[in-house]
Parts: sequence; C-alpha cells; structure tokens
Amino acid sequence: MFWRRFTGRSDVLAPNGVVAASEPLAAQAGVEIMQKGGNAIDAAVATAAVLDVTEPFSTGCGGDAFVLLHLPDAKKPLAFNGSGRAGSLISLDELLSRGWTEIPLRGGASVTVPGAMHLWETLVKQYGNLEFAEVLTPAIRYARNGFPVAPIISQYWAMLVSVFQNDEAKRVFTKDGRAPVMGELMKNADLAKTFERIASEGAADFYSGEIAERIVDTVQAHGGFLTIEDMKQHETEKTRPISMDYKGFEVYEHPPNGQGFAALIMLQIMEELEVSRYQSRDARRYHLMIEAKKLAYADLLEHNADPDFYDTPIEELLSDKYAKSRASLVDESNVMTPPPTGIPRHSDTIYLCTADAEGMAVSFINSLYRGFGSGLVVPGTGIKLQNRGNLFVLNPDHPNSYAPGKRPFHTIIPGALYREGIFGVFGIMGGDHQAQAHAQFVSNLVDYQMTPQEALDHPRFHHDQKSNTVAIENGILAYEQGILRRLGHRLIHETTSTFGGGQAIIRLDHAWIAGSDHRKDGQAVCY
Repeated sequence: MFWRRFTGRSDVLAPNGVVAASEPLAAQAGVEIMQKGGNAIDAAVATAAVLDVTEPFSTGCGGDAFVLLHLPDAKKPLAFNGSGRAGSLISLDELLSRGWTEIPLRGGASVTVPGAMHLWETLVKQYGNLEFAEVLTPAIRYARNGFPVAPIISQYWAMLVSVFQNDEAKRVFTKDGRAPVMGELMKNADLAKTFERIASEGAADFYSGEIAERIVDTVQAHGGFLTIEDMKQHETEKTRPISMDYKGFEVYEHPPNGQGFAALIMLQIMEELEVSRYQSRDARRYHLMIEAKKLAYADLLEHNADPDFYDTPIEELLSDKYAKSRASLVDESNVMTPPPTGIPRHSDTIYLCTADAEGMAVSFINSLYRGFGSGLVVPGTGIKLQNRGNLFVLNPDHPNSYAPGKRPFHTIIPGALYREGIFGVFGIMGGDHQAQAHAQFVSNLVDYQMTPQEALDHPRFHHDQKSNTVAIENGILAYEQGILRRLGHRLIHETTSTFGGGQAIIRLDHAWIAGSDHRKDGQAVCY
C-alpha cells in the first residue's frame, strides 16, 4: 500500500516489537520491557509510566486513560475506559447556589478521581506477561536518577510554571522557581517512592490506602469535592468500541464519554463529499474537511456525556442516512457558520502505541487534560492531579452537566484501523484537535496511500467551533490558503493553535511500520 516519501523522518520497521511515543526515553523504555519478555501491554504501561516522569505536564498516574487493545487474530479491538468520576461532596444545585457558571480550570474543584493507575494495573494483570512491579521499573529509575529535559518539552514547561496552585508543585517541578531548560537534569524522587509503594502494595493503596488519603486531603484543602469513598469505588470499565467503514477500512474509536464518535461522523461526511478527488494539499479538500468537522463537532458538543447518565444516539449519528443529510448542507463554494446538531437530545495529553511479535497492538492515551492538570501536586508523592472536571457544564439541561459520581466529557481518544484483521493503531493528542486530526490522518492514510510517518507529518488544519476560525499549518501553500480565505474561511496563524502530536503503527505482512509526529520530541523505536 505504501510508497516511500521523505518528510523529514523515516518510518521505522521491525518484525518483533515497536513503540511510538512523544518522548524518546519513554519509547525506549517500552522496547526495553519487550526485550525482557514483556508484550505490547507491558510496554505500553511502562512507556506511560516513564512519560509521567519525562513529560510531566502532559500525563501521569493522577490523570485518566483510555485504551483500544488488539489481541492476536482478533477481528476488532477491546476498549477500556480509565476515566474517573466527579466527587460526591457537592451537587449541581449547590454549585449554582454559589453563583458558579463553570468549574474552575485549576485547583481542587476541577479534580475528578484519577483513573490511570487503576487502568495500568488492570491491563498488566489481565493481559501482560510481566509483573506490574517490573513494568514500573524504568519509570522508577528515571524518577530517582533523573532525565535530561527534551527540547520541545522544555518550551512547554516554561509556559506552564504559572499554573502551579500549591508549593509542592513548585518544589517538585521547578528549579528555584523556574522551568528547567533543555538538557537540564530533572528528578522526581517522591514519584519514585510512590511507584515503589505501588509495586509492593498494588494499586489498592492508590485508591484506598495512604496515597488515597493524601490525594483526598490535597483536593479538599484546595476547595475540591473528592472523598475516600469516591476513590475506593473507582473501577476500570471494559466498554464496547464504536466503528464505521471508510472505503473498506473499519475505523474504531472509543465510545462516549470520549469524543471519538466525532471523528467517525466527520469521516462519513468526508466520504459523502468525496474529498479524495482533490490532491492532498488542495484548498478544496481542506474546505470540505473543515465543513465536515463543523458538522461533526455540532453533534459532539450536543451529545457527548457519561453513558451512565445519557444515552448518546450513536446509531443515528453514524447512520448513512444522517451522513447524507449532513453532507447536503455543505456548499463547495462558501463556508457555513457552525450549525446545530441534526439530532435533538433524548431527555495537554500523551498518546502512545505499541505492537509486538505475537500480533498484539495497543492504542493508549493518558492525560492530565490541561498542562499540569489542576496545578496541584500531592505532597510527598510526586503525583500531579488532573483537571478534567473543568469540562463539565453547569447547565442542568445539558447531558454533560455536573453531577456527583459522573464522568466528564473527555477529549482523549485512541484509534484503530481494521481490514480483515488489524491494520494499525493510531492517535493524535491535543484537546479538541484530536477528533478532527484523527479524520485527517485516516484520510491521508487511506485516500492518498501515505506511510504512517507521512500521514502524521502532513499539514493539518485546526478549526475552533466557538470562534469559527481555522489555523492552517505552513505546509499548505500561500496560494491554497488564499483560496480558503476567498471561500470565506477566517484563517489565523498556525502558532495560535495546537496541532498536538501523534503516533501510529501499521501492520505489514512480516513487520510493523511506525511513525512518530515531528511536532513532538518523540520517536518510534523498535527491535
């Protein structure tokens, strides 16, 4: 399917195992675990744990995670929801009585139960080859001995020092009050001790023991709503993935409360609009994709919520009939204002992927949400706490309204492709960029036969639904950008938006081929 193009990085190929991640030491740790007898699950969790150390503002055990897991010879993936729920100390009515109009971005109120650690342990116990303690070994090593800060990571770190909400965060993640510079050695001895404790006692300590008590104390001391009972009740949920056919490829995404269904809706509309009749960098292709994105995100913002509280009409949203009706709204010679959904209601992140010699493949995404999450670090543990609660709305009539024990809207989504079995796993981090980036990546791969590296590197657009503006990466010629402006698109400079960063691993007959996004420090590593 692929033919070779040079895009700055070469694809990586190997017969035995491959890990693609956004930071090199983490990717190498995953391969190290495979070489010790671990499989793709062991490698994925080891990589995620190292990223907790080496890309600390993006991810960690104090955040949430979602996974699509391909088992050898399976016809579709397994899905796991590792997201936590809102605390039980307050109700929506009480928040409204305070005069709140939103959950604050930082501080204790934005913290939901962190689900990542439970997911890590669950996956390794059920599907891994190694003991959880051994899988955590590389992360413990880097946390204790230190790691040199990568260049792009150092730039983001410098922009985020101002978000810290307690002295512990400043102590652990600054050097005399400043962010570390590229190449500077950073450690997190407290996190090393936490991981060692988990390796010895298991994740139960994180959810019901001393670590749980410290998490709850920190959250409540900063105005949050978690209790020990909220922590004890957390479980990783095995869910049913959702999918649609795109030109003979079955595209799988994680179901709500993740935004993956928006990528599938967008792809269906793109297929109806026949975007592939244009060259990959043609303004007309981008115009059609942007319009498809507007339609898909109208449905996303209306219908994405915790499935325990709201039944998202997935079958209707992914039906051919609905795709045709929505595609008919697109004008090839003009732009639309983001429309409402066509179906009324019924009453900062890391992505990594791994694959092994036995045919197992893992699509794994782990996040704190915004950089350094809530801005809180649990004293003595090195644990950063996420701020996913900020994504709740305080409108009682909305499916994603705040409620105790409810999971918030989630932006993080792992992806997978099948064609008579596994074709590959992929994902692109970056908040609300993710679903629109997934659709662009799949189109690059399927419509234009790009390699995974080229499909990731290809210039992307990012459309903001609220402002109806579009950021276009500079790889699109000024002439083509001019056409988009004449069609009515409001273009903004690419540096004002985020294009995230992705990883992908595709199956060939006798090897895996992988790419890692040039927008991050990462790499694909193999053996």
